[in-house]
Amino acid sequence: MRITTQVLNTSMRKAGLPVDTMSLLSGINSSSQSNGLLSALSKDGRQKNGLLSALDKYGTTSQVQKKNYEKLNSSAKELQQTAEALHSKEIYDEAREKGDNKAILEQAEALMERYNDALKSLKKSTTPLNQYYRQMLTDAVKENKESLESIGITQEKDGTLKLDQDKLKASSTDALEQAFGSVFTEKLSFLAERVADNAKANANSASSQYNAAGNNYFAQANSFDFLG
Repeated sequence: MRITTQVLNTSMRKAGLPVDTMSLLSGINSSSQSNGLLSALSKDGRQKNGLLSALDKYGTTSQVQKKNYEKLNSSAKELQQTAEALHSKEIYDEAREKGDNKAILEQAEALMERYNDALKSLKKSTTPLNQYYRQMLTDAVKENKESLESIGITQEKDGTLKLDQDKLKASSTDALEQAFGSVFTEKLSFLAERVADNAKANANSASSQYNAAGNNYFAQANSFDFLG
């Protein structure tokens, strides 16, 4: 768009500037000056797009991390609750009174599911503390290998647990109590609580990073809006 003398004069008077139209108008309408201005604006636009793209990527990564930690926190809490239920003497006494191991079996299957979920989530994390917890969980199973295998629970190469349901259902209450009502579930409960606490802290940290990225996004974007 070519700027006219009238438009320029009106704008300068509004701004309280002296009117010296010829030299200024010539400079603005000069093709070389216009091209230089457009080039500068184009460069700033590319910088803006690059910055916003980087902030988008940063925010998305933080959001994914937050979801992963929230999932780990949930599975670890459920693992802790199940381990505590199986560690309690009451569940075995009640099974003997009823002559039915149904409640124990349900908790045993839940324990395996939550254990595997937590282990898989921990494997995705590269933090030294989470890798330590993962190793501790797999070691807890190895330490009780014989009693667990006697009721149909074995450990895979990746550390996850595999269940032989027929063997588990055929197990006596005494065998189930020996496997679950022991140091094994006590240790699982302790570790699961630590994992859940750490996952919650990491989820909060990832959330803060995501919010910071959003704030930086708008702050930096506004700094480029000098043309209105």
